[in-house]
Amino acid sequence: MDKSKEPSESIHTSEEYSDHEKLYIINEEGLLEYEPSNPDKPGNWSQKKKLYHTVLFGLTTFAAQLDSTAMSTASFSTLINEEFGIEREVSLLTSSLYILGIALGPMVFAPLSEVYGRKIGVLIPFLCSAIFTFAVATCYNVPSLMIFRFLSGFFAGAPIVSAGGVLADLYPDASVRGKYFAVYALFVSMGPSYGPTIASLLMYSEDKPSAWRIPQYFSGLLNVVLFVICEILLDETYVPVLLQKQAKKMRIQENKWEIHSRLDMWQLDFKDLASVHLVRPFAMLVTPIVFTITLFASYVYGVFYLIITTMPESFTLTRGWEGTISTLPNISLFIGVVSGCVANMFWAKKYGILLRANNFKPIPEERFPILMYGAWLMPTGIFIFAWTSSPNIHWVVPCIGISCIGFSFILIFQGSLNYLVDTYTKYSASAIACATFLRSIFAASYPLFAKQLFVNLGVHWGASVIGFIALGMVPIPFVFYKYGAAIRQKNPYKGV
Repeated sequence: MDKSKEPSESIHTSEEYSDHEKLYIINEEGLLEYEPSNPDKPGNWSQKKKLYHTVLFGLTTFAAQLDSTAMSTASFSTLINEEFGIEREVSLLTSSLYILGIALGPMVFAPLSEVYGRKIGVLIPFLCSAIFTFAVATCYNVPSLMIFRFLSGFFAGAPIVSAGGVLADLYPDASVRGKYFAVYALFVSMGPSYGPTIASLLMYSEDKPSAWRIPQYFSGLLNVVLFVICEILLDETYVPVLLQKQAKKMRIQENKWEIHSRLDMWQLDFKDLASVHLVRPFAMLVTPIVFTITLFASYVYGVFYLIITTMPESFTLTRGWEGTISTLPNISLFIGVVSGCVANMFWAKKYGILLRANNFKPIPEERFPILMYGAWLMPTGIFIFAWTSSPNIHWVVPCIGISCIGFSFILIFQGSLNYLVDTYTKYSASAIACATFLRSIFAASYPLFAKQLFVNLGVHWGASVIGFIALGMVPIPFVFYKYGAAIRQKNPYKGV
């Protein structure tokens, strides 16, 4: 990448161009920038346009996450055992490989979205995921099933991570970004929460061993429908790509060939793509801030998936609930998530007040106070669930613990994303890719040992082990709240 020609950040002259009432500024070297009030700049779009972009990108995330738990139910294990003769532990690999794909995919697609734009970076991989989902539904041997599940998850990772970058594009004002991240986080958690229940209902619609294929056809069809809708309705949100397109247009219309954007100055080849854009997320992952915050968020994300995938089995072991009924406690998890999103919105309003008092300069550490509550509530919810999972205690009580887990999960998950975006605004997609990578590794591995943990130690002590580890992570937000600003000063990827 040739950076020798890159101009300074300051505008040397203020030559303004009006193109169909669109204002741009070109400096003396021909560099094109948006005039701050330009209505075509994504941050200046109408509230309605921003909202439907948020919802549609959120729905692609929901669809990608929905399929991550569709194959985690005991009903699926029974059906696939009848067809392929594989045990429960092997059948869980279909979920783990999908989530592992989600872990690796964003490390490729997030940087690409920062080169070619959010729309291409989300929708093309999303369509590829739909194709591989249909391949899963039609395969007739275990190796192809596992390979296609991994590839489906690999491409499904694109909307999960790049949608966070879209929010950074649409809401540059950190005082309002938080409440929209709450909406995005709701889509992220809705998918896996409802995946087992929807899959169970679809499988019970046909009393055949091949019924496990129906949820895959449903997921593939949902992805295709969303792809068509998004392709028609969504616009590009990444400013560098928009300016590159506008510069190309103005070179012809204005007959001034010196007009260019910052992306036009990049002589991007595969070596640059690999050494800078693909390596960057991994390089960011080893920095103290990204690693510690993503480790914290990843652990609770793993707990979230652990509860989703093992809750039906725990209610079967302790209460004899079977089939779709055993997946219904997931509703209490989702109730906790929704309540947490509401709490996050209230905190976002308070954060906005703090931001205005700081001349609208982001204060990443002020994202932590609400994480402190979540840090304590997570082990509390786990212990309530662990020690009330008995047939002589009403089922509502462990469901209260499950709701506490959902509530604390969303506080920590969204708060961590907000902190990373505030800290690494310029590289927000890469920062979120780091978080997605590590949390997906946790989510992929937890279900594989969960059955042994709960069967060997029992639900009480098995869940308590998870709770004690969560208890050990309580100090993380407190430490970063006090020392985070000093740590950020040594950060090689400064964003604020």
